Order: sequence, then C-alpha cells, then structure tokens
Amino acid sequence: GIPRAQFFIVSKVWNDAQKLGRAAVRYSVERSIADLNFGTYYDLFLIHWPVPNYFVETYRELESLQGEKKIRHIGLSNFSPAEYEELISNNISVPPVVNQFEVSPFMYRPRDVEYFQCKGVLVSSSKALHRGKGFDHPIIEIISKRHNITAAQVVLRWGLQKGLIVVAKTSNFDRMVENRDILHFSLGQDEMAKLDSITTEKDVSDREMLEKERKTQM
Repeated sequence: GIPRAQFFIVSKVWNDAQKLGRAAVRYSVERSIADLNFGTYYDLFLIHWPVPNYFVETYRELESLQGEKKIRHIGLSNFSPAEYEELISNNISVPPVVNQFEVSPFMYRPRDVEYFQCKGVLVSSSKALHRGKGFDHPIIEIISKRHNITAAQVVLRWGLQKGLIVVAKTSNFDRMVENRDILHFSLGQDEMAKLDSITTEKDVSDREMLEKERKTQM
C-alpha cells in the first residue's frame, strides 16, 4: 500500500465539541485518529467555526495535542480578521498555518484574503467551485472558450493565481483529473480582473451578515 507519510490528512473540530470544553475537544481528535485507523496523527486539524467564548480554549487544546504529536499543524476555518486578532491576543504559542473560508469569483473578499496572506497564514478556499453554480456566467464562458478549457478549470486557475489552496470536491474521477489539469495555461490580468468583478458588494454584505448570524446562534 501507499505509506502514511505520502498522505496529507485533514479534519476539523466541530462546534458541539468546542462548547463541551477542552476534554471534549481532545476526545473528538483522539476518536478521529482511532476511527481513521491509518497512523497515529492528523497532518492538519482545523477549528471549523470560531464559536464565541470557546474557540481560544479549543485552540489551546489543539496546541497540547500537537505537542503530543497527534496533530502536525493547527488551522482555522471561517475566522474573520477580528477573530484571528482575538486568538493571537490570547498569547497562543503555535501560530495557525491556514484559514479556510469561502473564496471563489462568486464570493471574493480581497481584503480578507490579503489580510491573512500578509500575516503568513495560508488561505484555503472552501466552495472553490461554488458548487458548480454560475458556470454559465458570461465572463466565465468567454474565458473558457478562449482557452479551450472548462468553466471549472477557469475558476480553479483563478484561485491558484490568487495564491490560494484550492479544494475542489467531486466524486467523479474524470473531473478529478480535469480539475488538476490547470498548469498548462494562465489567465491574463484583464481576465483576472473581470473574474474579480463577478462578486458584488451586496454578495459580500449578505455573506458577512449570514456568517455573523450563524456565529451568534452557536
């Protein structure tokens, strides 16, 4: 078989475990390792959402687990710059390596992306393909035809040129191969700018309001 070291395996701490305290966070990680049954550690463990009043202690427990070599790296998910600053201000000892949140031409928040990149935190784009919605957008169709590539390849290449970790989910093997085949072409500055323009200020405002509501209900 393929050696464990050739895999990079990621999981997340869910919200309910955070609210139950550090012991529950530890249990969720150790249970995930046992359920995986493929080695004794995870390469990366993310805090799925910054649950108010709990995410700092959740992070501290992940630091302890990293010290025990049960986690190699710690990351964040759906953290805003303000929540990141709150985390850092609590004198954590191990900086997060990544923040995963929704990024695509359909939900592009350049200030957030640039903020984390400037802090040395990698940005991983969840919903990088926007669940396939919007592939018929005129801007994407024009670029797709110009380069003789698929709409998915346009969107993924955009993310790659933004310096993102692009994660595309599919169960179709042919699409897996297609989604990886994005290194033989590049998008011009004008094409990138047009793709940037797909996201409107209202899109961003609506998304931020939704995230704020979700966090207050946790």
